[in-house]
Amino acid sequence: MNSTIGNRRRSNAGLLVGAMILTLSFPLGSSALAQDTDVVGRVNGQDITADDLALAEQMYGPQLAQMPPDARRSILVDALIDMKIVSAAARAANVTGQDAYKRQLAFLEDQTLRTLFLEQQVEEAVTDSVVRATYDEQAARIPPVTERRLRHILLGSEGDAVEVIEALKGGKAFVELAQERSADEVSRVKGGDLGFVAEGQVLPEIDAAAATLQPGEYTQTPVASAFGFHVVLLEETRNRPAPSFESVAPQIRQALKAAEERRIIAELKEGAKIEKLVPDVAPPQGEDGHEH
Repeated sequence: MNSTIGNRRRSNAGLLVGAMILTLSFPLGSSALAQDTDVVGRVNGQDITADDLALAEQMYGPQLAQMPPDARRSILVDALIDMKIVSAAARAANVTGQDAYKRQLAFLEDQTLRTLFLEQQVEEAVTDSVVRATYDEQAARIPPVTERRLRHILLGSEGDAVEVIEALKGGKAFVELAQERSADEVSRVKGGDLGFVAEGQVLPEIDAAAATLQPGEYTQTPVASAFGFHVVLLEETRNRPAPSFESVAPQIRQALKAAEERRIIAELKEGAKIEKLVPDVAPPQGEDGHEH
């Protein structure tokens, strides 16, 4: 291996090892633990397994996201090798007997227990059926919104609009006329189609004209607006459908999990004797107006 490349890889691994103590203080989900126990490295006879690599991937994946998978894997194994070597040296130096080590280890143990306990309790409570039931309940509470499927033809003058209306009365297809005559470049290629729109989503003049039509009818007189003169067709009306379950299930699940976690913590606090010996101070608001 080129020495420069090798040094760079070793430097990257060293940076990861240097950050490992800090990163361990962040919660890790049990999903990070792989079932595969294949050995990916060995230090003084001690195996480094795929389980170890999966845990390192969980920690450092975002930092190495831009790297090819094989390079990311290699750097992570380097980091684990360095960690084994340094931790062995620390044990030999009796770091494990120091108060600083014991305090940090106790903190990390509490952090890990908190993470795993909440994760397991939340997963048990927020099942697929609960997510589905929540979706059904929320979808049923969405107030109905009437939408109209509209087409229009935009003309530059009232006379041109009258000509189009006469052509429609003579049996010419609305879509064909829109493609031939409409000045609306966006909708013209779609035969004047504006899609399903609720009240307030299109020009008020078009809204008002469409409200007088039945499905299949078009305006019998030109509809004037600041953009010109319109001929409007109402194709159909419907109540706006709720978003599909598949599109919102991840957000519902996340919200339920967050609420369940807060509920569990609040319940545990009720049964605990708590003494906060520093003043309560609200965090500063961010630029978006929310507390962070």
